[in-house]
Amino acid sequence: MRTRAAKSGVGVVTPSYLPRAVTATAYPGGMSRVLITSFEPMPGATAEASADAVRILAETWHGSAEIVHRELAPVYKEAARRLRASVAKHLPDAVIVVATNPGAPAVTVERLAVNLDDAAVPDAHGVQPVDAPVVEGASAALWSTLPAKEIVAALEARGLPARLSLNAGTGLANHVFYVMQRELAEWGVPSGLVQLPATPEMAVAGPALPAEVLAEALRTVVDTVMGERTAPQPVLDEEDESEATQPFLMPIAEPIVGNTPAFGLPLAPAQPEAEVVDEQEREPEPEPEPEPEPEPAAPAMWSPATGDVPEVEQDADTPAPEADAEPKEKPAYRAPTWDEIISGRTDN
Repeated sequence: MRTRAAKSGVGVVTPSYLPRAVTATAYPGGMSRVLITSFEPMPGATAEASADAVRILAETWHGSAEIVHRELAPVYKEAARRLRASVAKHLPDAVIVVATNPGAPAVTVERLAVNLDDAAVPDAHGVQPVDAPVVEGASAALWSTLPAKEIVAALEARGLPARLSLNAGTGLANHVFYVMQRELAEWGVPSGLVQLPATPEMAVAGPALPAEVLAEALRTVVDTVMGERTAPQPVLDEEDESEATQPFLMPIAEPIVGNTPAFGLPLAPAQPEAEVVDEQEREPEPEPEPEPEPEPAAPAMWSPATGDVPEVEQDADTPAPEADAEPKEKPAYRAPTWDEIISGRTDN
């Protein structure tokens, strides 16, 4: 997406539109990416509010967009070079430059980048430009493409101090702001500068806010720029909700003993907890005694009343009798008389 721009009579490039909050549907097919830059501390400084706040934001971010944090050197030429390299590498969907404005009482959203370097203090390399253009022959000023008023309203709704500012002055933050807006003029992505108050660790005169509070302010800025919305929780209809909360009752023919005293049912007696015995202290269980072998059944006795003759099992070592060539006829059985039984003589 490319934007059209028209030059006004005062040399300010005015975009064809000032974008509102970008909705999540503007980035279909994947996760959107937000590049947030901060500045490294100046030599000898104990802390830097922008670096600390953005670092906390990046470490605690859980939104749908991807946060890419890059630090810029507090040097005019090097800061602009790192910004161009980060944009070319990550191809972000939004770019937010975060700087520190010591003495500021609130989070400041800048609206205009001025093509002028007129530094009150030198940078980390001792360079202090005076009345010099950021880009020779370029437009006098470039508008921020962040939804500035929406950002301020969102911050104030959360109880965070916020304000709008027409321009960021003529120092290092404005220098990077102008370079960024000129590079991204044809990209059509939201980009701009947000300046933060100092933190107590910086030990400077004037208002100060903890880095954690500033990180929450930046979280609100990103949410507003990218159109982040918390998905509403599904609410049941009245009929469904009444059915879901209706107690399930059924007639009980006999009392049921349970572990819950529901509907006045008696409690089940508590079961004693099984005693845990250490494996080393456990006594070995005695081995089961072998079962006695069954005694052989006594041979059946011969009964004179029935005339049954018991079968005698033949040992395996005893050879089987040879079969006669011609089978002999077995004589008919005759029951013995009493005299034979008494005398012990029988013909059979």
